[in-house]
Parts: sequence; structure tokens; C-alpha cells
Amino acid sequence: SAAAGFTPGPIPSPPPPSQAKAAPAAAAAPSARPEPRVKVEIPVFEPMPESQRITRQPLVGARKMIADHMIKSRQTSAHVTTFEDIDLTELSRWRREIKQSFIDTYGVNLTFMPFIIKAACLALKEFPTINASLTEKEILLRNYYNIGVAVARDEGLIVPVIKNADRKTIVELAVELAQISDKARENRLTPDDVADGTFTVTNAGMFGATASTPIIAQPQVAILGVHAVVKRPWVVNDEIVIREISSFGMSFDHRLIDGHTAVQFLHRVHEYLADIKRLALMLR
Repeated sequence: SAAAGFTPGPIPSPPPPSQAKAAPAAAAAPSARPEPRVKVEIPVFEPMPESQRITRQPLVGARKMIADHMIKSRQTSAHVTTFEDIDLTELSRWRREIKQSFIDTYGVNLTFMPFIIKAACLALKEFPTINASLTEKEILLRNYYNIGVAVARDEGLIVPVIKNADRKTIVELAVELAQISDKARENRLTPDDVADGTFTVTNAGMFGATASTPIIAQPQVAILGVHAVVKRPWVVNDEIVIREISSFGMSFDHRLIDGHTAVQFLHRVHEYLADIKRLALMLR
């Protein structure tokens, strides 16, 4: 064969030292620090007495309940979070136009939350597994839409529930949001006020957060995190313009909800929030 008849030629000798590639020069040693004009003496402190090193507080009450619930949720649900940047420019413009007359008429501020809750309810009807819960043997698809709204208090977070949110107008949602928020901060919530939620919305944006990964409120299977509305450069019709954008992050239970379902849900929420004419029809 050709391989059998092949005879290798002589192995070339290495080049003489004069032709060999020169070795790289050694790195220069770092220069010494310049002499400071002012010499700083690092202080040495006496150790703090052991009795003062730690302040101990009992883990009781609301904080204990929150701690237990957070751990239970992480141990129960297969948490995944997906994000979508939501263009709220047109909604923000419309809200500014009607905000003062809304306050004068109904006595409460008009935030983004009533619109977000309404958009979430519309989207939940298209994606029933997001408005559900799991048992060991069954998937429970809820045909009612009770939206939990996280409220920050000195004692810790609490989530009052707006019952039948899908059947309420944006005006009714705004008024009820103000009422339950006041009750939460004044510790006047009843057990029924925090019971039977099917989906939760939490607004870290009111504190300036631009992203977060919220923990699911058991036994629900998803929670929507809303974040600060910020002005950002955005491409519209191949032109860079300034738009008002909020990043929405939804944590979901991957045992029940697939990633593409969560992404499609956020797309639908985005589309509903961009449809100002439809939202206007739901105002009152």
C-alpha cells in the first residue's frame, strides 16, 4: 500500500542558538511606593466586651411567621424567575393626565398597581396553570382571581388579598388598594383579609428597586415582582428614544409552570398594559 511504501525523511536538526526564538524578557519589578507626605497610623482598638458584641432579639410574632413561610416556600416550590422589560410610557402619560382629577374625585392616589392587577387578571385567564396550586396528586386550577398585594410594615411584610379582582374596575381596585394598605399598616387586617389568595403582586419598585426575585406565597405557584419605572433609551421604529421602562420579574414553580408559559404570560401582561384604550374602558 502507499502507507507501507512510505519512508520518512531525515528529522531536521534544531536551529543553532543564534536562530532560536528569543525568550521573553522578564517582567519588570513593580516600582516602590512613593514616600507619603502624610503618614497615617492605623489605630488599634481594644476588643469590645463579649457582652456587647451581639444584641439578641427573640424571633417571635410576625417575623417568626415570615421566616417560617419563606423557608417552607423555598423547600416546597422549584423556584425560577423570568424577567421582561415593560414599556409603560403611554400608561404613565395617561396616568399623569388623569391623576389629579382622580384624587379629587375618589380621594385616593392613582398608582400603577390597579392597572397591573387588572392586566394580570386578564392574562391569568389565558394561562390557568399560573392561577393554581399543587397537591401531591392533583393540580387545582382556580376559577376565581384573588390577588395578594404585598404591603411593607415595621413589623414585617404582609399580603392582604383583593377578592374577585378580575370583576372590579380600576377605580374600585385603586380604592380597595388604599383601604387594605391602610388596614395593614395600622394592624387592622382580619384573618379573612389575608386568606385565599391565588396570585400575588409585590412592588419593590416603590423603594427604588430595579430588579428582584420574589419568593412564592404558598400554596400559590407564582408571584409577580414589579420594579421602579425608569427612563431608558429604547428602540422604537428603528430610532432610539427615551421611554419609561419597568422590569417585571415573575417567580414561578417549575413543577407546574414551564418556562415558555411564564414568558408568554409576561408578554400578555405587557400587551394589556400597552393597550390604553382597553384599560380606559375598564377604568370605572
